[in-house]
Amino acid sequence: MSAREPMADHAARLVEHHGSPLYVYDAERVRAAYRDFTAAFPYSPADFHYAIVCNKNRHLVRLLHALGAGIHANTPGDAFAALSAGVPPDRILYSGTNLNADDLDFLLGHRIRLNLDSVDQLRDFAARGPGGAVGLRLLVDDPTRASRIGVDPAELPEALEIARAAGVRLIGLHMYAGTNNRSLARFLACFDRMVAASELLPDLEELDAGGGFGVPYRPGQEPLDLPTLGREVAGRMEALSARRGRRIRLVVEPGRVLVAEAGSLLVKVISVKERGGRRYVGVDTTVGNVVVESVYYPHHRVEAVAPRGAPLEIPTDVCGNTTHSRDFLARNCQLPRLAPGDLLALRDVGAYGYAMSSHFLNRPRPAEVVMDQGQALLTTRRETFADLLSTQVDA
Repeated sequence: MSAREPMADHAARLVEHHGSPLYVYDAERVRAAYRDFTAAFPYSPADFHYAIVCNKNRHLVRLLHALGAGIHANTPGDAFAALSAGVPPDRILYSGTNLNADDLDFLLGHRIRLNLDSVDQLRDFAARGPGGAVGLRLLVDDPTRASRIGVDPAELPEALEIARAAGVRLIGLHMYAGTNNRSLARFLACFDRMVAASELLPDLEELDAGGGFGVPYRPGQEPLDLPTLGREVAGRMEALSARRGRRIRLVVEPGRVLVAEAGSLLVKVISVKERGGRRYVGVDTTVGNVVVESVYYPHHRVEAVAPRGAPLEIPTDVCGNTTHSRDFLARNCQLPRLAPGDLLALRDVGAYGYAMSSHFLNRPRPAEVVMDQGQALLTTRRETFADLLSTQVDA
């Protein structure tokens, strides 16, 4: 079953067997997205690390690792999820912020490579000795723009002094151009700043172009021009390697671009109301089960799984199953005639959908199913009311 074009009877069988709401991922779309993404960067050596923060579904993590992907961890919990899926530590790269002592103990104890976010964190790393190698996240924005991410290029001489005194090698720089970025110019401007700053590092081994590669959620939006971006980055890496007299490794951290369009959330219509020239379609899920406009995404396409004719002219809001005033999964949709029991599909929820779901509003989270080679694989069970309270203890 394709995540974009599910067969109505297939979707109905999935919901009948696994319940509603239900996350469904198309494994073949993930494979194709990974192949397309890696092919866009004609440079060697290049290493691609899946940004697990956007979806830690174990089946998808193992699928991508089998294709050759490492894992990018943004938190120690990301690293734990990757390790639990069977990804070896040497295929996990951490790039994040503000690690406390326990965080450092966990990551260093598992021998996971680090890109550190501040001079203070470099001191913390150096104090643990002996020596070692580490990368730094770099502030790639103009200094006049407020940004909390990374080490300012002006701080690199101080960082090098700290590293030399502790016998630490600074081997790489990491950049962050922002989330869901579809601007070619933005990526290249950030990459150029990182290349320029890298001239200060005598032990440079790799440059990390980071993640944030965006996808178009709304009709008519232009996708990120990955082939052009890949060629431009490759050209810059070739020039850098020539200047250094050795091949500098390129690291890239795709996340959303690999999994977003592979995911759908199937939901069941519970009620339909019409009033004041507007239609309100109530469904059996809530904003707590998926990230929506008020939290992260600007838009999700909503489609009827088995449409009853053409879309109606009446503007339609898809409403969640709580009385929270902002419990809308979609606003101003054009949908066909609907009745209780019909299925709707929220599209492009493979990234940050389940990952940012929560127990807000006290609705258990949905199950997750991966469609892979004709099989419907239950990869995450549906939560129960007991799960909502599972971590509470009697004082």
